[in-house]
Amino acid sequence: MSKRLVILASSPTPDVYFNVISHNARQGVNQFVIAVVGMPGAESLGQTRLDIEHRLHAFVNSLMKGEYRPSADFDNPVALSRPRPMKDFFDEVSWGDLDFEYKTLEEEGLRDFLTQERAAKAAFDVTACKNSVLAGAVGWLVAKGGSPMKTFEIKKKMTHGESDLYPYLKPAEIGYRDLSESTLLQKATWRVNLATINRRKFWSLAIVMALGMGLATWLLPANVTASIFAVLATLATVLSAAGIFIRYPD
Repeated sequence: MSKRLVILASSPTPDVYFNVISHNARQGVNQFVIAVVGMPGAESLGQTRLDIEHRLHAFVNSLMKGEYRPSADFDNPVALSRPRPMKDFFDEVSWGDLDFEYKTLEEEGLRDFLTQERAAKAAFDVTACKNSVLAGAVGWLVAKGGSPMKTFEIKKKMTHGESDLYPYLKPAEIGYRDLSESTLLQKATWRVNLATINRRKFWSLAIVMALGMGLATWLLPANVTASIFAVLATLATVLSAAGIFIRYPD
C-alpha cells in the first residue's frame, strides 16, 4: 500500500478531509497532498486552498480539545456529545506526525501534476473533488494504465454532524472503494493498453525494420527487394499513423 495519498480537492467542508485522512492514517499512510484544482483563470483558487488549510487545521484542533465545529456555524465550536471515541482515536493516530502539503492547480496543469505523483507511487483520492476534475483525472489515469483512485463512503444515513466523523463510524458503515478496480474502469484500461505500445517497443520495432531493409538490399535481387520494400513501406505508414497511440512511460 502506498504511503502517499493525493487528495484532489474542491469542497470547503473539512469533515470529508478529516474522514479520508483518518482512515488512511490508520492504514499507515503518512504523506498527504491536498491539491485544490480549479478551472483555468479562477481568481479564487489560492484563497480556496488557504480556506481549506485553515478550516481543516481549526477543525482538527477543536476535535483534539473535545469540540466540534458545525459547517453551518463553523466559528462557534460546541462540545462533543461523545468525546471518548475521538480521544481514543487521537491516542492511536499521532496527527502531528503526519506530513501535509497543500497545492493549487488549474485544471490545465492537472496532467503534469498527476504524472509527477504517479511516478512517486502515490494513490489518489477523489472524494472531495467536483465532477469535472474527477472526469479529467480518471480519464488521464486510465490512459496511463490505471492507478489507485479511492473514494470514501458513509453507508449509513448521514446526520451532517459529529456522528458522521470517522472515529464514530462502525466498520460496516464505512466504504473505501478503489474506483480503478471497478469493472468499467478495468475494461477501459485494458482497451487502452491493448491499443498502445510503449516507447521502447516502438523504437525496437523501428530498428528491426531498418536492419531488415538493409539486409534485404544487400542479400536479395532487386526485383525481390522491391516487393519487400512495398510491404515494409505500408507497415511503416501504419506505425506512423499509430504513433499517436504510443504511451510514453512516466
